[in-house]
Amino acid sequence: MKGMERLKKTFVIIFTPGTAWIAGKTSREQPYWTEHAAFMDALLEDGIVIMGGPFADYSSIMIVLEASDEGEARDLFKRDPFIVHGIFHLSSVHEWLVFLDARKKGELRA
Repeated sequence: MKGMERLKKTFVIIFTPGTAWIAGKTSREQPYWTEHAAFMDALLEDGIVIMGGPFADYSSIMIVLEASDEGEARDLFKRDPFIVHGIFHLSSVHEWLVFLDARKKGELRA
């Protein structure tokens, strides 16, 4: 639905290591990685998640996604196996007003 896509807003979600995060291991070495990766791959395939990944020092993880509002952005991750099992903690959600986007050359963003 092209009309619905235009109603979507861009959000940045920051996750921090949760209580079950195993220090000294990367995201891919954490328990439930396979389930988390499948969950994220589905959101990427559905066009919800635009990009994401950890900062190089693994202090936080950033996801850029499209949702209709902050509540929807938060709700999307309630079933993430990394959230369910305490590997990640959803630290913050911010609506992001994207002014520069090389993927959308020629399109004017409001």
